Amino acid sequence: MKIKFKHIAITAAFGIIANTVGALLKILHWEFPVLGIKINGSTLLILGTILWILAAILLMIKAITAKNQDVLNK
Repeated sequence: MKIKFKHIAITAAFGIIANTVGALLKILHWEFPVLGIKINGSTLLILGTILWILAAILLMIKAITAKNQDVLNK
């Protein structure tokens, strides 16, 4: 499977959104029930961090497996 930069950027963007909303929910001490699961700030902060780590791993894989040497300069 070919990893594209747009997939990495979308993953990182969702991580940023999850971290931002998670921080807001944590500050305000809010939680929302979604499909029987309580979503609070801590849950979204964990999800956002996991998405950031996933984006970093995908970027490393892209850089290592690239056939073109200047793949990160495009």
